[in-house]
Order: sequence, then structure tokens, then C-alpha cells
Amino acid sequence: MKKQIKKLILALLVLSLAISSTGCVTGTIYGKPLDNASDEETGSGTILLKNIMDAMRADDPDALNKMGWHYGQSDAETFETYWHEWQDLKDKYGQPTASQITEAYEFGDDLVFVGALTMEKGGTLYAQFETTDAGLMIKAYLYEDPDTVLADTKIPDGVTEEDITVGEGTDYPLAGKITYPAGAKAGDNLKAVVLVSGDGANDMDFKAGNTYFYRDLAWGLAQEGIVSIRYDKRTLTYSDQITDENAPAEDFTVAFEYTDDANLAAAMLRDLDFVDPDQVYYAGHSQGAIVAPRADQEGGDYAGFIMINTSPRPWYDVIYDQYIHYGLIDQSSEKIYYLVTKIKSERNWVAKGKYNDVKDSQLTTEFALTRPAAFWKDYFSFDYVDELEKLEKPTLILQGEADYQITTDRDFCVWQEELDGQSWAQLKSYPGLNHLMCPSQGCFAGHYKEYDMPARASEDVIQDIASFINQGSISK
Repeated sequence: MKKQIKKLILALLVLSLAISSTGCVTGTIYGKPLDNASDEETGSGTILLKNIMDAMRADDPDALNKMGWHYGQSDAETFETYWHEWQDLKDKYGQPTASQITEAYEFGDDLVFVGALTMEKGGTLYAQFETTDAGLMIKAYLYEDPDTVLADTKIPDGVTEEDITVGEGTDYPLAGKITYPAGAKAGDNLKAVVLVSGDGANDMDFKAGNTYFYRDLAWGLAQEGIVSIRYDKRTLTYSDQITDENAPAEDFTVAFEYTDDANLAAAMLRDLDFVDPDQVYYAGHSQGAIVAPRADQEGGDYAGFIMINTSPRPWYDVIYDQYIHYGLIDQSSEKIYYLVTKIKSERNWVAKGKYNDVKDSQLTTEFALTRPAAFWKDYFSFDYVDELEKLEKPTLILQGEADYQITTDRDFCVWQEELDGQSWAQLKSYPGLNHLMCPSQGCFAGHYKEYDMPARASEDVIQDIASFINQGSISK
């Protein structure tokens, strides 16, 4: 059972969920698979999906209103925007020729459906739409097949990318990529950054659903003249060695999960003849961000830090809040009671420092809050916020306001208070962006299925990071 709970929490952390204040889904979410939905429920979805097909064919932006679309006056302009986007998709794919409901979910008294549209020119479009218990459509979103979007996504002009191995010759070599401006040559003295992802078994692109935050960031930074390295995490590449039954040969520590590989990547950047070795930055996300000052003191010696959607609070509180707020999705009331009791117990175990009582032989096999005791013992041997303030290196802290894992009111506000008046720190938040700095969108905003809709990282975020590295300041 312990292993199952650990896998559940890890999966939730990797998915990096975010709640949007403007999305369709609010409150507690309970998914209802299609095979458990009633014929009446799926029948209403089929009818409304046909209405969406008819609206795409129509020349009238008020088409869905005439077919039963229900919206308030304030939403009329939004609907017209939807309709024009749908027409663009129709120009690309032709008319829809067939449709099928593929998923149905229950959210309180409402239902959210996912449907597939077969298109005249080939390919598939997907529709998400929410309906009331009276069968009125509230919101609807169309998006392209994620596989098609990915296949059509090419490295931008002016950007070069190469496969590399971070930690080659060590016990844990990792696949990675170096991305840089095309034509970079010896003596250019370009600035560079290591991209370090957060909790979970993340790949080098930081893929979550159909978003690719670090791929987008690396490409965007290269277009601004900045070199970057990103890489698969050890917790992905060597996941079979990081379980209750088969712990890694060395203790699972902060160095094992984060700082060793970040510093190896930084050393690779400094060895490039077109990089200024004194201008290598550290960019981290979530827990991969808060450990930045430790990576610096363990040999990274970074020019500055970019810390994205991270918290200065004790990490056992961060994980606990994440789990309580969205980690009970799709669970029965009996299972919720059991899991809440379990996670409270594990949170208190970590908060009280019980990992210090674990025998050395069990440090990598005794787990709490998805981590072995060895990790917590090592993690809390360092005061991350205090050491960050002592370093006084240029630091940029960014927050997505639609992020529900790391929030503005529980986490970012603490940064604002803690670093108020510090000239070396710049802070900025972005309305509508989620945990992966993508727009929080669709009927599943705040649910892990939000990431089914392909989304690109915010250009504003990419430009601000580039400005911070290149000029030392960002737009307010």
C-alpha cells in the first residue's frame, strides 16, 4: 500500500497542476469515466458535440447561441473569439465529417465531455465542453491533436540544438540537450543557463501532458542569444533504482536528485569556447528552484538565479497542501479519509524531524511524502532562504498566478515580504499562467487533464528571463 500511495503522489507532482480563477472547473473534482456514464449523459454530450460541428460550418458567430449555447452578456465577446479560432481550424482541416464522445467527467451538477472530430482534410480535432444538468452548454474549446502539433513543432530559425550526456563517465549519466544561437563561435562570450526541473521523474523538456516548458524556454532563450543545457532527471532515467525495495547505491539526497547534475551541466557550459564562464546562471522550477543556493555553494558558483514557481515555506507543508487541495481527485470518500490520515501522519513525521531517528541502513528505504528519510535528513540540513539572502546574487523569482501548487497567497506573498527592499532580488507574477508558465485554459483548468490541451510557455516569461540574464533587469 505504501508503494501505491507513493506512486499516486509522485504522479500528481509530476503533472504540475494549476487552478485557474476563470476556468470551467471549480471546487473538488471527481472524474467519471465514460464507461460509467449513463446513456442519457453520453447522449446529451453527443447532441451538443453535433452542435459544435454545425457551429464550425456556420458563417454566423452567433451560431452556438441559436443552437442552445448559454452564456451571460459578458461572455459574448469571448464566444466570438472562440468562433473565429474555430474558423481558423476549419480553414486548415476542412469541415468536420464525424464526431464521437471519448470521455465524460462529472463536476458537481455539471458534466464535462471530451469529443473527437474527424476532419475533411484528414486529422482529428478535439473538443472539451461543459454542460449544466439541464443540458445547456456553458463553455467549449477546440484544439488540435497533440501528436500533430508536436510533429509540426520545429526548432526555430537561428537556433541550434545538440544531444549531449550530462555526467558522462559517472555512475548516473543523463541524456540532455545543449541549445544555442546558430553560428555561435569561439570568443563570443555568450551568457548561459542550466535548466533544473522540480519534483518528480521529469524529462529534459519538462513534458507534462502536452506542454513542454523547458523545450520552449531553451528555444526562446537561444533566440535571445543565450545558451542553455537541459537534461533528464535521475529520478526518470534511474527510476527502477529509486523505490522502496531497490534504493540507489548512494543515499538519495539533494545532491543526488538536483545539485550534482546541475553543477555538472554548468561545468559543461563553462567548457564551451563561446560561453563566458563567469556568466552561467541557474534556472530552477519548484523544488528544483529552492535548492539553487545550495547548488551554488556546492561548486556551482552561478552568476545568478532564476526561481520559477517555488516556495520559501518548509517543503513538507508545500507537499501537504498540494495533496490536500488536489491530490484527492477521483477518490472515494472512504479512500479520501484514509489518504488524508496517511498524508497528515507523514507530514508530521517529517516536520518533527523523525527522519533523524531512522537507522543508517534504512535511510533509503523508509519513505515519507514521496522521499526517503535520507533525502529529508539532508534537505533540512540547509537553510535555503537564509543562504540565498547571504549570497545576495542577482535573483529573479517568477510566479504564475493560476498556479495552485505554488500559490500567490501562500508562497509568493512570503517571498515578497521576505525580500522586500533587497536590491539584488526581482519578483514578478503573471495573471492566468499555471505551474508550467502556460496559459491555464480549457474546461479542465485545475485538473491534471488541463495539460491535454497543447500549450506553449508564455512569451512574456521567456522574454523576462532573457532580459534578466542579458541586461540584469525585467519589465514590471
